[in-house]
Amino acid sequence: MKIVVLDHVYLEKQHVERLRQLGEAKVFSEPPENADELQRRIETADIAIVGWSQLTERIISQARNLKMISIWATSCHYADLKAAATRGIVVSHVPAYATESVAEHVFALLLCAMRKLLPADKSVREGNFDWRPFGGRELMGKTLGVVGTGSIGFRVAEIARAFGMKILGYEKYPNHKRADEIGVKYVDFPTLLGQSDVISLHVTLTLETEGMLGKEQIESMKDGAVLINTSQGKIVDEEAMVRALKSGKISSAGLDVFNQEPPAKGNLLFKLENVVLSPHIGFHTFEAVKRCTDICIDNVAKFLDGNPQNSC
Repeated sequence: MKIVVLDHVYLEKQHVERLRQLGEAKVFSEPPENADELQRRIETADIAIVGWSQLTERIISQARNLKMISIWATSCHYADLKAAATRGIVVSHVPAYATESVAEHVFALLLCAMRKLLPADKSVREGNFDWRPFGGRELMGKTLGVVGTGSIGFRVAEIARAFGMKILGYEKYPNHKRADEIGVKYVDFPTLLGQSDVISLHVTLTLETEGMLGKEQIESMKDGAVLINTSQGKIVDEEAMVRALKSGKISSAGLDVFNQEPPAKGNLLFKLENVVLSPHIGFHTFEAVKRCTDICIDNVAKFLDGNPQNSC
């Protein structure tokens, strides 16, 4: 079996050695420059490991030998699942590997936004030491709305409880037992938007969730709410969010994800001082990425043994 790592997946020496034990391994450490280069990388692969590139219907259809795609991520959207199913190609992913990392990053963004740490840091570096412009807000007693109560959403709720926050949750398939254990009160989406001081998004990107926080939903949010997004950028109408940040409807935001990644150089978010931005690094701790690679390769090994796991 020819196993091809298509782009910049985190690999240590032992990971490469393990891949070579499983088959003929070829590793590309940098992302392809375009779709044609991606096509050339995958065209003779039996098994493809992908971390960031989009395996479209065209790419998949021209990969004649392809039998399995192992996605180095929680989300399955990096591969056209319908095109893969038509060809009988198994697609796997890595669920829940970065629960702690992403949940902690939520609070890194949230605290940075609410305490105005970026402008404060800039001010000190410029030689100023005036505390008056940087009044912040406490988390104690605030209401956190968690949209999506999977493993990450529930972990965010657990951490929020330690800050003394009240927790509302919205979930299409609620886990009432776990919610009761943590202290999450399930409500409908409009109620969560209207009552939350902080909203943190934790839903998978699907046709149903794309744009779920649009112009109408943003307008229904509590005035001055804080928005944190560590899930997928396309869940939010970015233009409507920018307008709300400018008007103060959303007082501040912490964003790890964008509608387009990487975002265009002229993205209007870059000009806003009430936004904290990071380059999709919520997952990126040394512990989490190693765990992701271990499971990603486990998925390949299980497929080769005839017992595929973690299927999309």
